[in-house]
Parts: sequence; structure tokens; C-alpha cells
Amino acid sequence: MNTGKKAPTKAKGKSTKPKKPLRRAEHWGKEVRPIALKLLGIVIAVTIMGMLFSALQSVQSAFIRLALSLLLSVGLLAVYFAEGLMSGTHDAQASRTYDKLVDKGVQPTIKEDAACYHPLKALCACALVFGVPFVMALYLGLTARDYTYGLQDLPAWLSQTYAVREDLIAPLGAYMQTQPLGAVDYIRMFVRMIVMVFINFFENPLKMTGLIDRLCPLFILLYPATYMVGYLRGPAAYEKQAKMNRRAKKVAVKKAAKKSLAQELIGTQNQVHYGQQAKDDNKHKRKELI
Repeated sequence: MNTGKKAPTKAKGKSTKPKKPLRRAEHWGKEVRPIALKLLGIVIAVTIMGMLFSALQSVQSAFIRLALSLLLSVGLLAVYFAEGLMSGTHDAQASRTYDKLVDKGVQPTIKEDAACYHPLKALCACALVFGVPFVMALYLGLTARDYTYGLQDLPAWLSQTYAVREDLIAPLGAYMQTQPLGAVDYIRMFVRMIVMVFINFFENPLKMTGLIDRLCPLFILLYPATYMVGYLRGPAAYEKQAKMNRRAKKVAVKKAAKKSLAQELIGTQNQVHYGQQAKDDNKHKRKELI
């Protein structure tokens, strides 16, 4: 009995085959160290760049200083994102290669399995590189204190001119006492070197020591977070790249087919068919010479 409803038809040009999920590595422990070494190299490079551009503190215009600091920070964070994206894309490609080998009946090696995609691989590498700096920054944030005036050395003109006046020098003797650097000061120096690129956002880092110490854990977390975002985007970037490669391959095949067809058509024009007489170009040349 005809109910008047049409049967659903499949869309043309679209395959209904479900997409196979991306395989994740099982023995990825050995891949953590190479990733961590690459990240460590980027950290060193970013630290050097931050120290070189610390001269932005001398810029008088707050707008120019903030604009340049923002541009520099975004550019250096983009380095972490690009590294994570490249690593994620490479691992996603290794996962697809592993599946192709299995489909062909080839048993992949443990090394090929370790090269496959897995977010924990990148996360452990980030923890290995940024774990200690983050703990130090967290300690500074929890023990941060606002800026207070500290004792400083007396100016040379005062100490030399009134050196013989004990009634003046004695009360000011406390200012001539020096305080050695402690463990907290060395920790602060180490953390500030890593986050130096963000220090330029503050107008007076000396008076804003407490605020900077409280924000240092957040600044350090920006590096691994940016890297992880790039790594997680790796599979999508690989699929997009593979799709573009397949499309380019189809276009190249079509162009090659058209070129081959054109060559065949041109070749048939020069062929001698049954009942036709071949053209003798040399005959016309001989007549011209005569």
C-alpha cells in the first residue's frame, strides 16, 4: 500500500562509514623525556627574551609600555601553542599510521605505539618542566607581603662629610647595616626570571612586590596551559591537513587525466587511418629545392 511518503535517500558524495576514533598510545612513558627537553629549551629561550626586553620598564608612556608588553607576551605564548600543535599533529599522524599497519596485518613495534597520540604524554612533560617553578611560585604567593620601606645605605656625601660627627652618624648607623640575601630572595629571583615577560605590565615592580608574588603562579601556569591547548588541537589540525591533501591529490589526478586525454586526441590526429595516404613532407621540400 502506497502511503505517499518517499523513502529516505542517502546524500550523494558523502560516505556513511563511521570514522574510526583516534588511537591512543599505551607505552608512552619513553616519549615524555624528549618532549620535556624541547619544552625546557623553549623556557630558556623565553626567559632570555624576557630579560632582554626588561628595558621596557624605562618607557615613560604607560600605553606604549603596556602595548609592547602585551604584544611580546602574546608572541611568546604563541611559541608554546605552536610547539604543542606541532607535537599533537605529529602524534595524531603516528596514530593513523599505526591503524594502517594493523589493517594491513603488520604488527607495529613498541616504539611506533609510543609515538601515538595521548594527552597524558604532554601533561607529564609539562609537569616535569614546570612543576618545580610552580611550587616555588605558589610558595611566594602564599607568603607574599606588601612592600615596606627597607634600610638603605647612606649617601656618600653624608657619610664622608659627617664621619667625625658621632652625634650625627651614630643615630644613622642603622641605615649602614646590610641584610644578606635569604632563601626566599633566591627563590623570588628564579621565579621572576621565568615570568620576566609579564613583569613589564607593572608600573613599579618594587612597590608591587606583593601583587606580583601572588600572580606568579598564574603566570607560570600560562605556559603549560598554552602548550596543552595546542597539543589537544593536534588531531583536528591533522585531519584538516589530511583533508586538504586528499583534495589536492584529487585535483592532481583530474589534471593528469585531462592531460593524458589531450595527448591521446593529439596523437590520433597524426595517425594514418585505413584508406588514407601518409603525408610526405619531404616531397614538398624537394619540389621547393628544384
